[in-house]
Parts: sequence; C-alpha cells; structure tokens
Amino acid sequence: MSCFGGQYKQIYLAEVLVEKLQLTPNRIKEIDDEAVAIKVKLLDFPLFEMAREDFESLKKSPAVIDKDGIIRFSIGRSCLFIRKPKDLVEELRTASVGIGVFRVGDTFPLAESIVKLSGCLCDQVAMSTNDPENMPKPFSVKGGFHLLDPGENPSGVLDMELKITCLGRFVTTKYELRPSFFVFKKENDMREFCVERNIPPHVREDLLKEDYALPESIHEKFMASADLKELAPEKNKKKAKKKGKNAR
Repeated sequence: MSCFGGQYKQIYLAEVLVEKLQLTPNRIKEIDDEAVAIKVKLLDFPLFEMAREDFESLKKSPAVIDKDGIIRFSIGRSCLFIRKPKDLVEELRTASVGIGVFRVGDTFPLAESIVKLSGCLCDQVAMSTNDPENMPKPFSVKGGFHLLDPGENPSGVLDMELKITCLGRFVTTKYELRPSFFVFKKENDMREFCVERNIPPHVREDLLKEDYALPESIHEKFMASADLKELAPEKNKKKAKKKGKNAR
C-alpha cells in the first residue's frame, strides 16, 4: 500500500512529551520566580500547553532550576483524532511544529523554535489495514530543539518528543468498575492496569477538614492486606534467628 492508499478514516493518537528545558542565564533572569509553560502547535490540533502547575500534586513542589539552567518537566499531553491516511500523510509532509516557552499567563514567548517534520507514516497506514495485530513503531520526532528569543539570539534547548500512532479504525478496551477505581486491559493483552483518583497530601488534608469521605486508596488497601500482615511475623522470625546465630 502506498502513502496515498486507504480511503477509510483511521484513529490516531498524537502525543507530546516535554522532558526538560535548559535556558541561558539571560532567559532565567527573565523568568525570575514565575512558573514556566511550554506551548506546542501542530496542524489544526488544539494548542498543546504544558506546565507543572497543571497537576495538583506538583503545585506544592515548584520547578527547581539547577545550576546548569535546567528545569525538569516529564509532562505531556495527548490528543485522539481521525484522518484519512492520505490526508494526514500529505499534511505531515509540509507541516512544521511551533514551540514556545512562556511564563504562565503571558502571551509573548521568552523563546521559541520551528521544527520541520521528517519521516513518513507509510508503514503505520499499511499495517493498520493489513496487520493490525502487529503494528510498527509510532512516527516519532525526538531530540534537543534549539530555542531562539524574539531577537533570534540562542536561548536554550528543549528536550521533547512528538509521537503519532495509528490505532486503526477501531479501539476496543475491556474494563471492570470498582467502588474507588477501575481496571482495564486491551483486547488480547495479558497486562491489566489499575486507575484510581490521585489525592495529593495537601488536598487530602483540606478534604479531611471538611469531613469529606475519602475513597480508600488501592495502595493503602494493598499494604493493609491480610497476606502482608501474615508475612510480617515470618520476616521477623527469620531476622530473630539470624541475630541468634550471629550472637553465638
């Protein structure tokens, strides 16, 4: 199948992962103590905007700029969309990715970059139609992208990865609902995944003050399980025996 084969629309997953940002001393001075956001624009997708402040669990642990001017993110965004394969291939051939570094709340970038895409989705398109059980690796663009300020002066490097994965025409998922979490797995996959609500410590404290009934955590439930309680005495007995032998 050529790049232009396939008239049916396919489901795709676009992912943007920001690993870390390294800025020059001048840009660091401009940031001061403000939070930093990374904005990424691709095709006609909604703007991908990523900041540590997006997550309650990170709000109480502000980004730390180390001595090399590095801010670590490990934060990403994803977007599901549909396209005819030939349309997407053609769009990506001429597309570029716009990247901007902003102080949260600002509309004018501290630094930015334009990245040309390379590669092709031909294998993804062909195998999603002919052999959906054995999909190739996603289309991926990864690296350290050099940033320029509005005056086109070098301003740093952004370590980021962009992936586009073809999921075929359908996606099926098996799941089981529980009172405070759910379990899911893909079709014909032995692996199972468990998802529960994340309640950061500072949020938990506020909820407890309001007498809010908190859901039982899977982790807490596991740690309190009878099996582990039974194992604990056995471990203590073994430790006691070892101490006795050493004393002799």
